[in-house]
Amino acid sequence: MGRKTELATICDDRRAAGPTVVSGLPGIGKSALLEEVRRTLAESGAPVLTVSLPAERPEWDLFGFRPVLAAIREQYERFETDPRLPESLERVSGACTEEAYADPWSRFCLLHAMCTLFTRLETTAPVTVVLDGADHLPDPVLAVAPMHRAGHTVIASCRTPDPFRGTQGRTIELGPLSSDEAATLLRRATGTRVAPAVEQAVQWALGPLWGHPAAMLSTVNELRRGERLEVVDGLVRLRSDDAPIATPDGHPFSEVIESFGEIGKRVVLLAASPPGFLLEEIRYLEDGGQAGTTAGRAVDALLRAGLLDHDPDGRIRCRVPGIGAALVHSGQDMRRLHRTVAEGMLDSGRVSGPHEEPIARHIAAAGSEMPSNADYVGPLRSSECALAADSAERTAHLHAIWRHTGRTADRAGRQTELFRHLVRTADYTTLDAFTHEALADAPGADERAELAVAAVLSAVHLGRPVPEHVRDMLVGAEATVEFADRWFAGQQIVPEEVELSLLPIWRQVSFAAPSPGRRGNLPDDELVEACAVRDLVPVFRSVLGRDYRTPVSGPVAAHHRVRAAHAEGLWAEVLDAVNELETHVSVDELVREHARLLAAEACGRLGEARRSAGWLAKVPGNGRLPLLRAWVEVGAHQEAGADHLAFESGWHALRTHFDSDDEIGAARLFLRLARFARRDGAASRHDEVVTAAEEWFARKGSPRSSALLTLVRAQVNGDDTNNASTERVLVEIGRFPADRRSENGSGATAGRAGVREPLSETEMGILDLVRTGRTNRQIARAVRISEKTVEKHLTRLFAKAGCRTRYGLATSDLGRRSDAIGA
Repeated sequence: MGRKTELATICDDRRAAGPTVVSGLPGIGKSALLEEVRRTLAESGAPVLTVSLPAERPEWDLFGFRPVLAAIREQYERFETDPRLPESLERVSGACTEEAYADPWSRFCLLHAMCTLFTRLETTAPVTVVLDGADHLPDPVLAVAPMHRAGHTVIASCRTPDPFRGTQGRTIELGPLSSDEAATLLRRATGTRVAPAVEQAVQWALGPLWGHPAAMLSTVNELRRGERLEVVDGLVRLRSDDAPIATPDGHPFSEVIESFGEIGKRVVLLAASPPGFLLEEIRYLEDGGQAGTTAGRAVDALLRAGLLDHDPDGRIRCRVPGIGAALVHSGQDMRRLHRTVAEGMLDSGRVSGPHEEPIARHIAAAGSEMPSNADYVGPLRSSECALAADSAERTAHLHAIWRHTGRTADRAGRQTELFRHLVRTADYTTLDAFTHEALADAPGADERAELAVAAVLSAVHLGRPVPEHVRDMLVGAEATVEFADRWFAGQQIVPEEVELSLLPIWRQVSFAAPSPGRRGNLPDDELVEACAVRDLVPVFRSVLGRDYRTPVSGPVAAHHRVRAAHAEGLWAEVLDAVNELETHVSVDELVREHARLLAAEACGRLGEARRSAGWLAKVPGNGRLPLLRAWVEVGAHQEAGADHLAFESGWHALRTHFDSDDEIGAARLFLRLARFARRDGAASRHDEVVTAAEEWFARKGSPRSSALLTLVRAQVNGDDTNNASTERVLVEIGRFPADRRSENGSGATAGRAGVREPLSETEMGILDLVRTGRTNRQIARAVRISEKTVEKHLTRLFAKAGCRTRYGLATSDLGRRSDAIGA
């Protein structure tokens, strides 16, 4: 739970002159801390009386003595009481009436009787009275006076210390849990370890409420109710990453929102939307042409409470996205609200000059709720030009421009523009929805051809085959759709198929698309490996050009992250990506086997032998990648110190599956066997390994066979890394991570010390996000790594760019067209 410091402060020094007041926002954990205080003191043998003062009580019971009497009767057996205590209980109970409270003298007598009662409660030691919810009483100071007068210690919880201001007590203010304590609470709430992506998603949804116990627990409970959580390999993951996480009631802003009724909800909902709102627009939130007085007071109150905040440009936004999502779940319609504001501005004549951009934002955010009108295209276009190139708001603007263009000659061009933008931003969920919408609008033949490519790309990246009703509308584009069919049938995809099926249309969409046969900076042999394990990201990037950006969600993205993290030696990220891949049902067996084997290898590198064995057991010995499996098994034996068994098991697997086409596994396995042969110093083993490698690679004849064979010979001869022609192969096949390729300090790598190293896939993604102005937290969420890992990557990027600031990094030439991008 955390709060160790506060707990120690309360329990170690209970003899304060006045009451100890634990204050903080509703739901911050005051009751949990008091319960921990009670348990700790009770375990030490100290007498403790726990009293809960409910909000619902008779108004006349000003001192809350009725729940105090109930608590004493319930916990009577815990105390060494004075024999006269029953008499005191009867006397106070009889005096605790509405009539007695109404008379000053009777009220004084009641206080005196309660003081006597507390002197008789415990005869061996002072009692610690724990009062939870003291701020529910009109005058808590008088309520605790009899307890203090009897010599007991009082520990009370209040929202604020104000009720006890002026007393000689002390106040302990509870703030949010620390980041580590919040992560621990999240693990306890879910019952097991939590995937980094889940922690980041919950933290983003809660904003400043991250670390607020009640808000965190209610959010987790809401995820459970919606069946959004699932456990994969002992790790809690989200079933649908794209769906927003809602923060239901239980947060400290609930009362403020509810106090303004429907207007309060509208204010928060509008602030939680991508465009937010300007203060002058709140007048349109009230019905009946009101002047916006109630909405204005709601905005002021929510700003003071800390739920809303100002952007530098004056736009008001919600700091807790999860509250906005909860309002949508409860039936509030965000798009309809934006339409209401937009129409209010149109009716008032505020459509030009400084009002043009605000109204365009609301028209775009209203989506299909806004009736189509060609007059909106101009303001939308002007506003769109000022937005960040890859922002979600620009997506909404481009979509609105297409929608309001109508069936005119410009419609096809607007479709092309939106299609290109959605691929650039890797927003395949929106692309899928747009494809359905556009097909339902009777597009022409050229537009249908584009939409066929869009349907294929979204289907492949989302892991969902092209639906039958979509196929029926894609008349004349059957050959394009067959590409998706081959993918979902588990067939191997090569660059030539992408060029044949998708590139002709894509070249009409993207000016950056290369000509057929002219591919990007990725070497052919790396493309061959990507194709061999069905990693489509390098293939698409090479064939479709730089407008194709690496996706961040879906099975294709997860598998690519597995390979990219493994190449960089980021073992924890390998496991995170594999666990995400496990949640996708459409993944074929080859991809699943490959990812599980890399997970087993990553666990071995982390020293987690049991988890490694668990992943390895999920891959059959006679599966699609038998030699890669043998490579992992050899590594596991090596980690256990059984070198002889490692070599024998690897050699046996090699002879058993010598006819396998698993070139990736063969390359890795030969290298490990070569190292063992060199370590043993047995000449016969040297010759066996080299002869077997020569025979195997002679049959395969792929472009990189000679480099791999040279590397095997170098391993056997004890020359691991100084061979310049095979250094890149070492990196590629995981001999050591790409970001450590110059650690040897000699050979070709050292000779190129003055040449900028190519950027990794992760570094390129982070660099692109830095250039769009994203924060570390936003980058971590987009790339699906921790904030600490983002910081490490940024440190490397600063060093490579030769700068010290984010601005310098964003404006540098690092990662631009002259840089080779590592796969």
